[in-house]
Order: sequence, then C-alpha cells, then structure tokens
Amino acid sequence: MRINPPDAYWKKDVTLFFSKRIALIIKFIYPLALIVPVAASDIPPQYAAAVIGIVAIMAGTFGAGESLTIDLNDGILARVALTPLSPRRIVFEVLAVNAVLDFLQLLPALLIVYVLNPAPLAWVLAATFGVFMTLLAANSIGIFIANFTTSPADVLLYATAILFPLIYLSGFFRNQNPTGILATLRDFVPFAYMNDALKTVFGLTTGTAPFEVFLYPTIICAVLAGAVLLTAPRLLSIRP
Repeated sequence: MRINPPDAYWKKDVTLFFSKRIALIIKFIYPLALIVPVAASDIPPQYAAAVIGIVAIMAGTFGAGESLTIDLNDGILARVALTPLSPRRIVFEVLAVNAVLDFLQLLPALLIVYVLNPAPLAWVLAATFGVFMTLLAANSIGIFIANFTTSPADVLLYATAILFPLIYLSGFFRNQNPTGILATLRDFVPFAYMNDALKTVFGLTTGTAPFEVFLYPTIICAVLAGAVLLTAPRLLSIRP
C-alpha cells in the first residue's frame, strides 16, 4: 500500500498504521487471536467480557504513551511545537485519530463476537460504543503519562499503576458487584460501562441500561479528554 508522506503530525500515525502490509496484518490478527477463541468458548460471560476490555485498555494506553515518548526522544514533538497550530489542537488530533485507529483494529474481532453471541441490536451498539469510549479514555491516559516520562519502558510502569485500580473498580474480575463507596467510584470509570455492555452481549444480565452506556462514558471521556488537552503545552515543551 502506497501512502504519501504525512504533511500533519496526526497523519504520521495513519501512515504508520497503513503503510506496512505485514505490520498491518499483524495489527488485525492479534486482537482476533486473543478475542475470538474466548468468544467461541464456554468461558463465563464476565471473563469473556474482561478479556475484550483488557485488550482495548492496553492497546489504547500503551499505543498512545509509547508512540509519544518515542517521538519525544526523536525530537519530533519539539519540531511540531514550532508549527503555527496550537498544542491543544495537535494533541486533540492525536487523541481522536489514535482512538479511531485502535477501534478499526478491534472492529473485526468485535464483529465476530456479535456473530458468535447474537444479542439485541441496542446492546450490540452499546457495546461497540463502550469499546470506543474505552479506547478514547485509554488513549487519554497514555497521553497523560507521556507528560511525565520520555522512556517507553516507564509508560508500562505508570500505566500499570493507573490502570489496575481502574480495572478493579470496573468489576472485570473479583470485584464484579461492588457496594458502597466502591460502587460510587465505579460509576466514574468509563471501562465499567463497556464491561456491563459486553457481559450482556455474552448473555449475563446487569443493572446497566443501554442508554447509560451511551450517556455516562461520553460525559466522563469528554471531561477526561478536556483535562488531557490542558496538558498539551507541557507535552510539546522541550524536556531537560
């Protein structure tokens, strides 16, 4: 596939995503290899949903964080900062484009999940939207982490420290039905709504309605993305 050299920073990620055929095939195969066997198995619904959730969260967070730290080390972001575009616009474009690319990468696996586990259309749409919102939130976290390190290896460490409590609160594994303060905190984690939607697709009843999966993650991710955009001047500043 021949793609013209990028003339904007966000186009660099698009070019890298589509330009190398073998790498592109691998990018689509690995979600299929992780998700489809789980979807086709007799694994309990909550754990099948958790696998998809973990894949989405890790792909979004690590992809954004490591990509930006590599560009920091290569001096690319320092050169981008010299352009007339505002830092917030640059970071917004990176956030939006990477979330879309990550979603395209997971979409074939999601479609197979829906074929293997037929569910009402409302829940299919809710689960798909929940996955996208999770990718948007995860990319926001990855961009936030890039403000504090120039080491791709440190991205893994910081991401683990941030994501594990959020994954626990979301009810992916043991803490599936939190009460009290944990239940209140869970309502502020966008991953939780995706998890409930996916569990419903796999046949498990939850207390979440489809409209909640559309409404609350949208609000949460808008606030999260807005907060990350405030860090844009620091992200594009020259590091010592």
